Amino acid sequence: MAKTVLLVNPPIHDFAAYDFFNKPLGLLYLAGVLEGAGYEVRLVDALDRSHGALEGLGELLPTRADGTGKYYSEVVAKPACLSHVPRRFRHYGLPGEVLADVIGEECRAHRPVAVLVTSMMTYWYTGVAQAIEIIRRVAGEVPVGLGGVYARLMPGHAREHCGPDRLFTESGFDSVLGWLESLGGQGARRGPALFADWPLPAYHLYGRLTYLTVVTSLGCPFRCSYCASRLLQRSLQQLSPGQFVDQLSRLLAVLEERRGAAADSDRWRDVAFMDDALLAGAAEHIVPILEQISRWNRPLRFHCPNGLHCRFISREVADLMAACRFQMIRLSYEAAGSAGPLQQVSDFKVSDADFRRAVGHLQRAGFSPRQLEAYLLIGLPGQKLGELYDSARAVHERGVQIRLCQYSPIPGTALFDEACRLYGLEADEPLLHNKTALAARDPALSYEQMQAFHAHTMQLNRAL
Repeated sequence: MAKTVLLVNPPIHDFAAYDFFNKPLGLLYLAGVLEGAGYEVRLVDALDRSHGALEGLGELLPTRADGTGKYYSEVVAKPACLSHVPRRFRHYGLPGEVLADVIGEECRAHRPVAVLVTSMMTYWYTGVAQAIEIIRRVAGEVPVGLGGVYARLMPGHAREHCGPDRLFTESGFDSVLGWLESLGGQGARRGPALFADWPLPAYHLYGRLTYLTVVTSLGCPFRCSYCASRLLQRSLQQLSPGQFVDQLSRLLAVLEERRGAAADSDRWRDVAFMDDALLAGAAEHIVPILEQISRWNRPLRFHCPNGLHCRFISREVADLMAACRFQMIRLSYEAAGSAGPLQQVSDFKVSDADFRRAVGHLQRAGFSPRQLEAYLLIGLPGQKLGELYDSARAVHERGVQIRLCQYSPIPGTALFDEACRLYGLEADEPLLHNKTALAARDPALSYEQMQAFHAHTMQLNRAL
């Protein structure tokens, strides 16, 4: 009889959170590997907005036409170190006691050999700690493993504050499979090493789906000073175009099965690309992928929540994105050339000329201002208020909406130590790395100035 493994995606504790095509892809790929190794896999996703346990809490929050929407949330006590932030702190996802009931029921019905918890942002660790505490309380002596971004970037902190039985800090699946085998698991001890050999993410573990989140690659060729991509994935690995298109076709079949009767009136199927570098090597990668998809007679819409690299957007790429009905294009611009040092920390991955050229191709392909956004990084160490306004003006003048991206210091990145010094942060307290908390500590730009800049960009966007 197959051994059972329970996977848990924990709730979020933050000032703001929104389900914009957020799915725990790493956990879903791990689920596929575990199933391939012979385990029965169960999933509890505390951030599943369609989870049946939410029905008892009142009317479900509305889902947008693209499948995204607000998380169920409750106001919780604000940690003392965040008392300076003039906003409410919230628990997003299944409430604590509801999550305890769900996990407890799973463990009673399908006693697991272990529970594996994932993690994302370092400053979300209190949600991870809460999930592990709940597992300890309702699952008794079942061993708990912790992996994911936070576990890899701050292993010492994770051990101290979350207390898992096993912390996974390595990339790949072998350490997880080896640990499960040591606990009495009967599956394989080695997993696929290359991304091209990974199984499909196990979307079939959800009861209901409103969209798909996919990646065609792992890693990024750039070395931005504020980004942890190179720490988590040392090299860029891309699926072949044919392999990805085949995987997408199979995942769309799962989406069809999980959409539910309420979605029958909506003909569109929404898919979000979450690659760090979707367009890298475009001619050999995304171009043939989109050429194949454009020949499908399927009601698909595509979204790009992560920033796209402007230098890779040719006229051909823009035309194919339009042909495949991309709905939202977000460009990684970061800062205008007048703020030269800020483009330097972005590894010079984009220039003003790259940005203008990419926007021109997209506009000629038919994308409207409503569909085009450019990320501007704000709150970087040493950034000046005038530079922010210059960058906002540069984006607005091209007929593109401004999407502000608040800097958050990430342990291990080149800017981390400087940011801790400038903002007076404790390097070993992730809660202070929260982007909202950081904005309230900026020694050069007051919170009021940042709020005024936010209002300014919103006014510019409305004008488009």
